[in-house]
Amino acid sequence: MLLSHLTQRLLGVISCGAFVACVRPPAAVPAPSASPAVPTATGGAPRWADSAAAGPRAEIYRTWRRFLASTEGRYHAASFRPSPYWLPSEQQQYRVYAMALSYLPDSAVADVRSIEPDSEGSGEYRLFIHFTSQDENNPMRSRAVWVTLFAVRSGNNWVLANALPRLTRTWRHDRVGLITYVIEPDHLFDRERAARAASFVDSLATALSVPPPERLTYFVTSSTEEVYRIIGIETGKRGMPPGGLAQPTNYLLFSGIPALGEDYRHELTHIVILPLMGCATYFISEGVPTWLGGTSGMDFPTSVRRLAAILRAFPLVTLDTIMSGRYPTPETHQLLFYPAAGVFVKMAFDHGGTSALKSLFECAPGTRDFRSSMEQLFGRPWPEIADEWRRTALLVASHDSEDR
Repeated sequence: MLLSHLTQRLLGVISCGAFVACVRPPAAVPAPSASPAVPTATGGAPRWADSAAAGPRAEIYRTWRRFLASTEGRYHAASFRPSPYWLPSEQQQYRVYAMALSYLPDSAVADVRSIEPDSEGSGEYRLFIHFTSQDENNPMRSRAVWVTLFAVRSGNNWVLANALPRLTRTWRHDRVGLITYVIEPDHLFDRERAARAASFVDSLATALSVPPPERLTYFVTSSTEEVYRIIGIETGKRGMPPGGLAQPTNYLLFSGIPALGEDYRHELTHIVILPLMGCATYFISEGVPTWLGGTSGMDFPTSVRRLAAILRAFPLVTLDTIMSGRYPTPETHQLLFYPAAGVFVKMAFDHGGTSALKSLFECAPGTRDFRSSMEQLFGRPWPEIADEWRRTALLVASHDSEDR
């Protein structure tokens, strides 16, 4: 009876409201509306870069150099490792406290271009740092990126701090349920949509028997560019589709799709399932949010229709080729991987309800281990599971087409 109740509850979560997903390439960096206007040094290195220089800029630059040395060339790892060079209150508040740096490839080379007093007259300084890497096959999806950091006083020392709370200091705050919304100026806050989001979080947590998030700060912005700008990241590229992202361990969500605004369910799901993650595969960690919230600006059924069209056009595309990262063209990655994972999650839920869904998060570190685990879950050999996956994808697509 309990399992039946949870199954019905989860089905209720899935059916309440339309789901349109985010565009969420892993750690992708969008294009700003224009390249950052940053002063550049002329006539050689700036004076504050001299090791013998004095004054706030020179002290801040040395703090940055010490932090950079402490990363040992690993930006992401350093983004959550305790540091004497970062604002203590941010380290206490956020697990991944160096937010912008966590999106950089370890191969990126840093060049501080500007250290200037903050225009708000806060006594803080703003750093513009230019990072370059060898190619675009990196989390930035760009050879160059600008990062904005701040320097603030902590005791007698200068320490680094995030752009996020400073670039959004004038934004409106509104609380609905456990969600604190931080709203871009000129955005008309939709309280009904926010209430649906809060209800979705509560219902999904109950259905999965996980505690609801202890807190959630939700930034509502007008575009993907604005999402990354407030985090402190800009590139010179253009044309990034609408999207957003979640930082589950920081209890942060960033919405850059105005049509979704306050109710971005793909990313909300990422926050809710955090207690289940363990060592779940990326296939599952994206499959569940895609099943509940779609992907690439499409609801789940629409994304499966696109998947089915590719499966019909490319008969050699299989569940195995998708999971191993082999795609007909680079452009089909987003159209294949996320809905393919969503279909697989749907299969597991149809097979065994909520308990089967939760078992997907159990440890299976390698592809072979994952397949073995799924053979136990479904009670069939992997080739039969893969064949069923293909039939399910085509069936979901055809049923959705008939309903339209």
